[in-house]
Amino acid sequence: MPDRPLQRDYARDELERRFVLRALPPAVEASAFSRLRDLFVAGSQLRLRTVEAPDGSVLIVKLGQKRAAPDAPTDVRRRRLTTIYMTEGEARVLSGLPGRRSCKRRYHHVEHGVTWAIDVWEAPASRAGLVMAEVECDSLQHLAAVPVPEWVEREVTTDPAFSAFELAE
Repeated sequence: MPDRPLQRDYARDELERRFVLRALPPAVEASAFSRLRDLFVAGSQLRLRTVEAPDGSVLIVKLGQKRAAPDAPTDVRRRRLTTIYMTEGEARVLSGLPGRRSCKRRYHHVEHGVTWAIDVWEAPASRAGLVMAEVECDSLQHLAAVPVPEWVEREVTTDPAFSAFELAE
């Protein structure tokens, strides 16, 4: 089973680090991406995400919520993620809600046995071209031990300005 599957369990703990990159790593195939369209619903911790193939066809739609881990509320590497998978029709009902929106291309790249999710922001316009990467692991020890590739500019896990919510408009 891939370590970054398209569909996951309903609720799970997420252990993640985030990084800013100078550019898309050279080993990544520029045409091999999915497009993520997000709506962060105003007044909530909900995110409506539509995942599209490069041709624009919808692969999956999901409503998610990230909250602090109950046993470590101040550890930004740890979150409790809940996901509900939806139909496109259900998503259309919710897509008119107010909130912040973003769009980015997502690539996957395996290095040192770890799958990196690399995002190139397309919208909002103020973020266009921003390249970020995230890595998830199954333990904090494994997460801390992940070797940082040379294509990473800096880690921003603890910088709230680099959360997807803050980057969206």
